[in-house]
Amino acid sequence: MNNREISNALEKAQEQGKEVIRWYRKENDFVDFELIDKFLATDQTVEFEGYELLSKEEMWDTLQRWQSKGLSLVEANGEDTIEWQYPDKNGQKHIYQCPYNAHNLMVIFDKLTQGDTIE
Repeated sequence: MNNREISNALEKAQEQGKEVIRWYRKENDFVDFELIDKFLATDQTVEFEGYELLSKEEMWDTLQRWQSKGLSLVEANGEDTIEWQYPDKNGQKHIYQCPYNAHNLMVIFDKLTQGDTIE
């Protein structure tokens, strides 16, 4: 299957709160996570074997499985906020706070996994 073949299902899923797609190739050697909007905008000829649709809460759970240390949900100014504590290359600790949304979850996930998402 390819992007074009499932685009209607993805658009419906977005209406139901799903924002992220986890997809894998036929060779089962590659698993990727992307925002559904980004996935729909990519090359529609890429063939893949299957997919799973995730809400931001499910993506948070996935992110926690990959790296729970230093990640937390906190409330700031009445809003759910992601707090990410991480060391830089010199070992100095930094704290990054951002709104709790699918886009920010994917930014952190991509930084932590550096594209290595084979499960």
